[in-house]
Amino acid sequence: MSTNAIGVNSYADISNTTATTGTTDLGEDSFLLLLTTQLQNQDPTDPVSNEEFVAQLAQFSQLEEMQTVSSQLDSLYLVNVSMNNASMANLLGHEVVARSGTFHHASGSEDIHFDASSATTSTTLTITNSEGTIVFSGDIGAQSAGEGTYTWDGKDQSGALVAEGDYTFSISGTDVSGNDVSVQTLIQGVIDEMSFATGSATPSVNGVDITMGDIVRLVDASGS
Repeated sequence: MSTNAIGVNSYADISNTTATTGTTDLGEDSFLLLLTTQLQNQDPTDPVSNEEFVAQLAQFSQLEEMQTVSSQLDSLYLVNVSMNNASMANLLGHEVVARSGTFHHASGSEDIHFDASSATTSTTLTITNSEGTIVFSGDIGAQSAGEGTYTWDGKDQSGALVAEGDYTFSISGTDVSGNDVSVQTLIQGVIDEMSFATGSATPSVNGVDITMGDIVRLVDASGS
């Protein structure tokens, strides 16, 4: 009569047994417990072979190594994040150009920045407030290929000054043949804040959050 009470004769059986307990992670303690239970309950007439036992010990060794490597990688990640955050803090006070379709309007006029993939003969600027209402939409004329700037007077379609707040904008254009021209919206300004709330550096330009990947280039404020 078989005395193999739990029917554990291989690493696959151990994994299946662990799965029935409701846990999906086979840690070091669980592995040793199941391996010990296997030896205690194996069938004397059909014991685990030396080769299979050695193979299971090798699997345990690999499990330990994987856990050690995982722990080391976690430590390296934390060190890298810390170094990266410290480095990003050095950007505070620097002027940058970044990809963004948002700007914060306080008062007066606003410089709208963009990058056209090719020259346009007709270009339309659309500005929307935080509630999703279009406050301005109009033709800003022909634009050259590359980065450009249009100064918006801060007024809506009726000529009234808009309220302070965050606004989004988009720019569409067509070339001399009537084909659509891709226009990337940009923001330019000084990085005035750096948040680490999410664990990674999130810079803010004139009150607008951007990602490090959005930054196109740094601007030499001295103009030299």
